[in-house]
Amino acid sequence: MSSPASTSSRERTLAALFVTGLVGQNAIAIPYVRSRGWRSAADFFVGDILKTVPGRFAMLDLALVVLSFHVWAFTEAKRLRMTGLWAVSFVMTFSVGIATAIPFFLLARERRIRSTAAA
Repeated sequence: MSSPASTSSRERTLAALFVTGLVGQNAIAIPYVRSRGWRSAADFFVGDILKTVPGRFAMLDLALVVLSFHVWAFTEAKRLRMTGLWAVSFVMTFSVGIATAIPFFLLARERRIRSTAAA
């Protein structure tokens, strides 16, 4: 079992990663979409990246990471009775990015585990 100090440190780390992903990804995406119109958001998923072999490899790799994470996270969310927070992370995956969604879910999970252990 983790000590309260290590749990707190882990939560701070996950919170920092969540905020870094949220700010960093939006700092790139929002100006791009503003200058090109809302339909350009699709470029992040099906744009020029699919025109090259390395790009297709990277997108397949990323898609498998997303699928693997959400299969695990949904099972974990059911176990911890936090499927609503999993749903938020799922939506966040496609509206912000997986680099924001994973730390968000892991932070919510850490907090749920800590709160149930304290009860």
